[in-house]
Amino acid sequence: MSQTVIEPQEDTVLAALSGFVANPDASYRPQVHAFLRDAIVRGTLPPRASLSEAAIAEALQVSRTPVREALAQLADEHLVNIYRKVGTIVAPISVSQLEEGRFARSTLECANHVQLAQTITPEQLSEFGRIVDDQRDAVARGDVDRFFDLDELMHRRLFEFAGRSHVWEMLQPMKRQFDRVRWLLLDRVADHAQRALREHELILAHIASRNFAQLGATVASHIDRVGSHLPEVQARVPDYFVE
Repeated sequence: MSQTVIEPQEDTVLAALSGFVANPDASYRPQVHAFLRDAIVRGTLPPRASLSEAAIAEALQVSRTPVREALAQLADEHLVNIYRKVGTIVAPISVSQLEEGRFARSTLECANHVQLAQTITPEQLSEFGRIVDDQRDAVARGDVDRFFDLDELMHRRLFEFAGRSHVWEMLQPMKRQFDRVRWLLLDRVADHAQRALREHELILAHIASRNFAQLGATVASHIDRVGSHLPEVQARVPDYFVE
């Protein structure tokens, strides 16, 4: 255990916990969970960072109970590892779980989008186009955070257009490791957002033209790109990964 935990400076962890504003009218546990989850996915809480329940509670200005419950949920999602009597660390990115998430997304999104192309409405196509336009603006500004959010919005809405919002929700815990690598690609690999945008534009065009064969191939290639770039990311940050 002592050979694998790499503790960043305390101020790095504290900086990652800044900006949280709790809604007193809502349960704190899901708020703390969402905040920590996003910090882990986006790497502001990096793999192997040591997490103190007491320090998190103090930094977020909440009691320790919602923090403990949020950490337990994150452990269930394989985003943190809790070692009894030792402590909690941000889990490294599991390559095997990444592959499971890639397979689930590729399989479900190809099936969903090809079927959606048969029923999509002009209003839905227009909304899809507006999201892609916003992504184009985010790429032009170099706004990685905004592009990531719009990417998530686009994929979610394509499931919702097809009446499958619960399928998208089901995918969430399965794709966490996948999302962590997506973020590393956007944040550290030149032109990845631009390439993702071009693929989104192709998906939009194929759905609009009902080009089912090209649509399925483009969606599969788009999802699988994370795997094709994985060696490059692993070479940059090898300590972030485990098999």
